[in-house]
Amino acid sequence: MLASRKSEEVYTILRKRIVLSDINDNQTITEMEIATATGCSQSTVREALLRLQEEGLVVRKAYRGSVVSPISLNEAQAFLKLRAQLESEALVHSLPLVDASHIAELSDLVRAMEALAAAGDEYGLFELDQRFHTRLFELAQMPALVPVLIRCSLYNHRNKISLVNAPRTLQETAQRHWSIVHALQRGDVVGAQKVLQHHIKSVAGNTDEEFEAKDQPELDPHQRVLFERVAREDAGLPVITELPRQEALRQFEKVNARWNGVPLSSFDVEHFDIPGLVRSDVPARRIPVVEIRHRGTHDPLRGQLIYLHGGGWAFGNMHTHMGAMSRLAELTGCRVLGVDYALAPDHPFPVGLNECTWAWRWLRSSLAHSGPWSISGDSAGANLALAMMLDLKALGEPLPHLALLFYGVYSSDHGTESHRRCGSGRFGLSSQRMTWYREQYLAGTSHAANDPRVSPLNGDLEGLPPLFLNAAELDPLHDDTTALVKKLSKTSTPFEFHRYEGVVHGFMQMASELPQAQKAFEDAARFLRAHQPAE
Repeated sequence: MLASRKSEEVYTILRKRIVLSDINDNQTITEMEIATATGCSQSTVREALLRLQEEGLVVRKAYRGSVVSPISLNEAQAFLKLRAQLESEALVHSLPLVDASHIAELSDLVRAMEALAAAGDEYGLFELDQRFHTRLFELAQMPALVPVLIRCSLYNHRNKISLVNAPRTLQETAQRHWSIVHALQRGDVVGAQKVLQHHIKSVAGNTDEEFEAKDQPELDPHQRVLFERVAREDAGLPVITELPRQEALRQFEKVNARWNGVPLSSFDVEHFDIPGLVRSDVPARRIPVVEIRHRGTHDPLRGQLIYLHGGGWAFGNMHTHMGAMSRLAELTGCRVLGVDYALAPDHPFPVGLNECTWAWRWLRSSLAHSGPWSISGDSAGANLALAMMLDLKALGEPLPHLALLFYGVYSSDHGTESHRRCGSGRFGLSSQRMTWYREQYLAGTSHAANDPRVSPLNGDLEGLPPLFLNAAELDPLHDDTTALVKKLSKTSTPFEFHRYEGVVHGFMQMASELPQAQKAFEDAARFLRAHQPAE
């Protein structure tokens, strides 16, 4: 025990001296000299040096013993990029788990950093800085990457010390952590990533202008090619929201048909109608359904997956999303059932939602299929799927086995960071268009946009089945999903969240040509298989 304490003391002394450049690069550390100076054995010094080697501060040389690892510009830049990437990824996973106690803990760390900065204690400030960033990794439950982060931050700090002109004062270093805390407190994943990356990159002296220029949201190269192609193909088309209703429906179906590049010769496809929901105000309509099975992968034990298409509650049908449903059928092995629910504004809320719930009940009770029953949907379809589960739960009825929800609209809040960042329409979907969609959905009704059945983020999310959630980086609705993830993290509902960089709302429709879209389907299928009931 005494030897272990002495080794810790030697380790701390050497670590501080190396970080502060009191011991120069490539300088040999002689075990005998350190042992004499600290009053311990050589084996104790050797134990401390092994820890320093694990952190990358020293290198063992067979003929020279241990030498302080050198700092090079190339390595410094590589460590900086790696650290920025790792911390950004960790932030996505940690943010949903951050609560008031964590905000208080991080705030206390920043205040302690400010005190050390005022006292001129650079090493003490560095240690708390490192503690702040590793804490985010701990919250993200990514312990295997903590040693990598420590090595990166050690190298970054040593590089900063070696610069002739410090990129910022100690006080500025401490205070910059507040912007990270405030973004975490708001639950703003994009804003938190932005200030975190700015904080990391400025270690090397990058100016605000350089950072801002690099931090603008950008389309992934594959997405950019498709985005520009769509712009060329759709040039001259009238604004769909200004067209007569039937013309608008035809145009939506036409522009979405280009993504249905799945050879249906590999599938068994059956179209049928089911009895409609009886309503007092209008005659019951029959509800069209399509059933899709992939001949090579279909397994009855995988069960059934009901799919609710997107289109802002006002557009879309089984034909516009045939590609999406076919891919799910092939990758999951499920029998996929697409429901053509009633569209707004001809059938405003809650007609479409009630038809989805009715179709769920009818299909489950009337079709003699084995295996579990699950639900899926994209955009407005994800909204309907989640709202349907809230309705079923409130009524005490059986819930789906699981749900696959793709870039859903879960809230009417357009003041989020993702709406501010992407809501202009630069990446396709705009905040203005979302307002129009919601107006169609609620046309002529007295229901408020924040009703949990319209904005299910406001509902009780406890006790739902396992949820697969994803979000597109360049989507005004991105923060709808991250807010949902944050709220789910405070419940017992199991979930998995995936964020896809550089892609836009609706990107999964492009799976025939966009790698990220194909990966998103594969991720969802993997989730479904992982939650299959034991045979």
